Amino acid sequence: MKFHGLMLVRDEADVLAQTLTHLLTWIDWIYVLDLGSTDSTWEILQEFSAKDQRIVLHSTSPIVFHDGLRCMLFDSYRHRFRDGDWVIRADADEFYHVLPPNFVRDRLRRGETCVYLSWYFFRLANHDVAKYENGRVDITADRNRPIEERRRYYKIPDYSEPRMFRYRTSMQWPINAAFPFNAGYIARERIPIRHYPHRDPWQMMRRYRLRAAMMTLKADAGPHWKLADWRQDVIDIDDGIGGAAEKNEGVGLGAAKGHTAGPLLYWQPGTSLPEIYGDTHLASRGKRMLQRLIHPACLPLLDRWRPQFLKNFRPEMIPDDVTEQLRGIYDRDQNKG
Repeated sequence: MKFHGLMLVRDEADVLAQTLTHLLTWIDWIYVLDLGSTDSTWEILQEFSAKDQRIVLHSTSPIVFHDGLRCMLFDSYRHRFRDGDWVIRADADEFYHVLPPNFVRDRLRRGETCVYLSWYFFRLANHDVAKYENGRVDITADRNRPIEERRRYYKIPDYSEPRMFRYRTSMQWPINAAFPFNAGYIARERIPIRHYPHRDPWQMMRRYRLRAAMMTLKADAGPHWKLADWRQDVIDIDDGIGGAAEKNEGVGLGAAKGHTAGPLLYWQPGTSLPEIYGDTHLASRGKRMLQRLIHPACLPLLDRWRPQFLKNFRPEMIPDDVTEQLRGIYDRDQNKG
């Protein structure tokens, strides 16, 4: 049984080396598609790939994001997969708090073949931004520290989505699907992941400018991508009253169902994170019983009727003028910092 990761990246240089180092402690292969990074992301990938053959680089091109783009990696490398291997949606800003091999061994029940995530969603807070902007913390130097030391505040969202599935040779993953059809029998337990999408002002500025630009190009993403002002998703902590508040409702993270739920918590690295339980990702008991009975025999039959990946698919490219405009905004704002 092997573990294969499918990763899309774009401008992740500030955390990518740490993420790859983490993945390489447990993964068998990681396949990477770069969506046109303008920082040193591609160079970092090439450096790691030259040292470790488990990192396989697909290509780098300025591609408009689409939630189903990982199917390109799936189709390109599925000849390496074997029945029973695990395929993982790997993100450059995520760290597995319980490693997938350990999760599969210790927490899965018989017949479970698709796993959803539980997020510890780490956030940038207003007083973190103030330290960068008043010069108390230098961003360039700070990026040399592990991300778990740089960002300590987190929430536990209600939101969950599939993160890994057990491969079968008949399964289909067409371009209009974010995950393969009938990925498997959903596990009751969810795999806990530390998620760091908000790391520092420079990174957030890049992320939000890019996402807003992608939405004008009709990127296939949620409405929270429309927010261009990263400051609106920085969480406000009021030390005087010991509370925290979101700035937005209906835009940014506020537009992404469940992303901002729950109280703001603080984590001291090296200590335990709270266990997360919940079954909102599961079907009703009766439906699950039926799925458990029919999945082993029926899914390969259903796969025959599912749409296949189109070999002639060509992703939409980001226009050169948009790329240059974004690069100019990035350089100007970082020079200000």
